[in-house]
Amino acid sequence: EMYMGPLDASAPWNTRDIVGVHRFLQRLWRLAVDENTGELTVRDTPVESVERSLHAAIAKVGDDIERLAYNTAIAAMIEFVNVATAEGGVTGDQLNRFCRILGPFAPHIAEELHAMLGNDTSVSLCTWPDHDPAMLQSDEIELPVQIMGKVRGKVCVPAGADAAASEAAVLADPKIIE
Repeated sequence: EMYMGPLDASAPWNTRDIVGVHRFLQRLWRLAVDENTGELTVRDTPVESVERSLHAAIAKVGDDIERLAYNTAIAAMIEFVNVATAEGGVTGDQLNRFCRILGPFAPHIAEELHAMLGNDTSVSLCTWPDHDPAMLQSDEIELPVQIMGKVRGKVCVPAGADAAASEAAVLADPKIIE
């Protein structure tokens, strides 16, 4: 229900909408637990993009809970799980921090994963994880390139690039040149 939209906006109840959130929880479970053995599967070393995504999710979910914007908080968690899945998993520490932000929305799965990590206290009694504001800043940005009103490609440029550097990056892209 929290993912349907802002709390102050009315939305028609549709039982088919719950399938998307259920799939998110299934993807989260498969990210952390081996389907064949039921054992926890976590990485030994963190991947920077997953860590950055986790810090962004912690910041977004914390802010959105304060504003009662639960739908966008859940969207941030979905985005994190998508990044972590694409990168091949999470570390135990990353999963532990994620469980703490998941707890207010999906307490049963958050408690189960938290316990599987070896914690003997409830996830609801844990402190909210901190985020590093420096991890929210990116060294480069992705620019969509439109030609004749259609997106023809995307290029990555340094975050502080001026218009000339951005234009040079666009004109160097083979897809754009075509």
